[in-house]
Amino acid sequence: MTGYVYDDALTGSRVTCGYPALTAWVDSEGAADEGSGSHAATSLFFPGCSFLNYSLPLVQAVYDLLKGAERVSGISLVCCGKILDFEPDGKAVRAAHEVQMREHIVEAGVKRIVTACPNCVKALRSLLAADERTSEVEVVPLSVELAEMGYRIDAEVARKMVAAAAPESGAASDEELRLAPHDSCPDRDTGEFADSVRRLLPDGAVCETKHNRHKSFCCGNLLRAAGKPDRALEQSRRHGQEALEARADALVTVCMSCAFLLSKQQKDVPVFHYLELLYDWRIDWDGMPPYMTLRFLFDEPSQTEESRRTFVSLDSDKTAQESDGAAQ
Repeated sequence: MTGYVYDDALTGSRVTCGYPALTAWVDSEGAADEGSGSHAATSLFFPGCSFLNYSLPLVQAVYDLLKGAERVSGISLVCCGKILDFEPDGKAVRAAHEVQMREHIVEAGVKRIVTACPNCVKALRSLLAADERTSEVEVVPLSVELAEMGYRIDAEVARKMVAAAAPESGAASDEELRLAPHDSCPDRDTGEFADSVRRLLPDGAVCETKHNRHKSFCCGNLLRAAGKPDRALEQSRRHGQEALEARADALVTVCMSCAFLLSKQQKDVPVFHYLELLYDWRIDWDGMPPYMTLRFLFDEPSQTEESRRTFVSLDSDKTAQESDGAAQ
């Protein structure tokens, strides 16, 4: 089993995440500085819970990219707090967590956060705005950062991956490749993820569904979390039907949770998170357990049992299969 080791800038702990079995070991005195407490990190990569659980090797790959380009100086695996809302006494628990989050961000001296998840972007901006000490901290969507760094998804890589996922789609032929972005609910107001993912997709490959951008509707995750699985299934399948109507070869999401649910609950078109296409690495969505395994808060570091999570192997020339290994 490979271990990915991170010095968490907000908790001051060294965290080892096991892969492919999703396990975690937290050493509060094993980080780069002795003792516990936040580390100095003026710029931070904040992957979020869903990214950590659904594609840990890609978390490492993105972190290595951002840190190597000096776009971030540290990382934190801490939950943004949004999913706490769905637990007993969720509002009070989330409010307490957000107080801790602000204190640790102030202590670490964070001025800028690059965030992978649309839900995390919205949650972090809200909690940071509530305190004058953190109100000026910048929160940047990862897709915006990558687009501004000049990255683009290779058309032939996308065609190959879509053809492998859906051989009957015609994507392997010389026909025009058609990729439909699925725009995330938390991004409706700003459109930052929507704009940037379209910049990352190959030229001429974008096709639009009926409900996109500010008209987008939920993938079904909120209904699922609210205990309404039948309505969640209906919602997910509507997205597949709209993709067919747009003659899309695949749906492309900016949210790992959206990619998970749409992959599980509709089979009209294959679903990709844009990072799968960018890194030429397919997540085994069907092999994924129904609920996330890893979550990190401040008071109780995660110590979990092994999960059933499986991954497709990365190419050997793209990954170092060691604790500090990463996709290039």
